[in-house]
Amino acid sequence: MLTGGVGIGFFIWDAWNSSRLSDIIVALVYIGITGFVLDKLVGFLGRVITRTAA
Repeated sequence: MLTGGVGIGFFIWDAWNSSRLSDIIVALVYIGITGFVLDKLVGFLGRVITRTAA
């Protein structure tokens, strides 16, 4: 198994091992917001690209 000391995955795992539930929730909200923004960005870029190609 690969291990590291940086990143959101390590942050969540460290919070889990330290029983810091509030940090886990904050990290999951951060992941959710990041995913939502990236989804909207890719959708926007897809609409822009398909308009210019048609």
